[in-house]
Amino acid sequence: MKRLISLLPVLTLLGILWTLPTACTDEQTQLGNNISGSDALYEGRTHTLYADRALSVRDDSLMTTGYNAYNTHGIIGNYHDAIFGKVSSTLYTQIALPTNYSSINFGEMTIDSVVLTLVKEHLYPDKEATYNFHFEVMQLAEALQSDTFYYSNHSLAVNPAGCFYDGDVSVSASDTVIRIPLGNGIADVLRQTATSEEFIQTTKGLRVRLTDAGSEGMMTINFAATKTCLSVYYRYRAEDTVSSRYVFLLGTGTTRFTQFIHDYSGSTTGGADSIPGNTTLYIEPLAGYSILLSFDSAIRAFAAEHPMATIHHAELLLPVADEADNMKPDQMLARHATGNQNYVADLLDLYTLTGFDGKYDDSRHCYRLRLTQHVQSLLRNGSDEGTLILLDSRQSSAARTVLKGITGTDRVRIEIVYTE
Repeated sequence: MKRLISLLPVLTLLGILWTLPTACTDEQTQLGNNISGSDALYEGRTHTLYADRALSVRDDSLMTTGYNAYNTHGIIGNYHDAIFGKVSSTLYTQIALPTNYSSINFGEMTIDSVVLTLVKEHLYPDKEATYNFHFEVMQLAEALQSDTFYYSNHSLAVNPAGCFYDGDVSVSASDTVIRIPLGNGIADVLRQTATSEEFIQTTKGLRVRLTDAGSEGMMTINFAATKTCLSVYYRYRAEDTVSSRYVFLLGTGTTRFTQFIHDYSGSTTGGADSIPGNTTLYIEPLAGYSILLSFDSAIRAFAAEHPMATIHHAELLLPVADEADNMKPDQMLARHATGNQNYVADLLDLYTLTGFDGKYDDSRHCYRLRLTQHVQSLLRNGSDEGTLILLDSRQSSAARTVLKGITGTDRVRIEIVYTE
């Protein structure tokens, strides 16, 4: 007790010293104001890093199968605009037995109807509009292989005699589940006795797409929802008056992939593999464009002048161009451009931190992405080999945008708070 009492004057002095202001001698003296959310202020000097190189680069080798625990959404449809041209998205999926079934005995069943149901999440480009989509559902000519990874530029042939649906379906903002009654032909495909593996190989799978015969637009599908499935209504005997329901898996629980086809003819981007980003940068989902940034000159200069700097906060600001449309992407992510191309370390804390972590800030008209650990790592290495900026929902949302480049007053930059 006596030792504790003797320490009180020292602790009081330390408390007073702790409250004294920290000196700031760099470009700005405000403590992190306007850099982060209102719930986080950082004491230290502020500095701005400007990019010396930026490109919009094609992302045409996107893997769209696997990782079902995270890749729970997909998209189908067609859309075009003057900047990015036309894009279409097509779904290829297995039909599988429920996960707890190892076989099926449907060979003698009377099938009354088969209904494909898709849980709709979003509509694009007008989420409040009603679309008259023209659905086409075809049987595949070859089976999707469960041990194969499929990419956005893959496709599979269809059975020309296996058209199970070809017609219009009205889809509005208020619709949550889209029901598509399939033709009698699919009953012959499903009416079999087989193991789960044999069933997948025999049924082949489905290609589901929206054709140009209907409204232009795109629909995001939730594959993790239990109502995204194939329902079969059947009777054990033809004379039975009550049908039973059997649910086959589509999407999650099966092998599936989406194919993205781009036509940049006559568009602003023109489909070039890379576009210099001095004045304008383009970022597009569905295997479209990502953005490559390098702050190498700024990193080298800062590291040389401040070799002992500790970064307390770093935030990448991506100003949105005037020509961008109103339906902006939800979130942007950052990944290393070289080596294993893993996501930057800050993304490990993405869903636990508050603030504008890759989200659009309407008050500042820019996307804001926290890169504190990433910038510290770049300074430790003394150089920047490049960072890729891409969209979080690039497999399941058609929202794209246009950003300002690396020149001009309101340009791409990283604002940091540091001490040394």
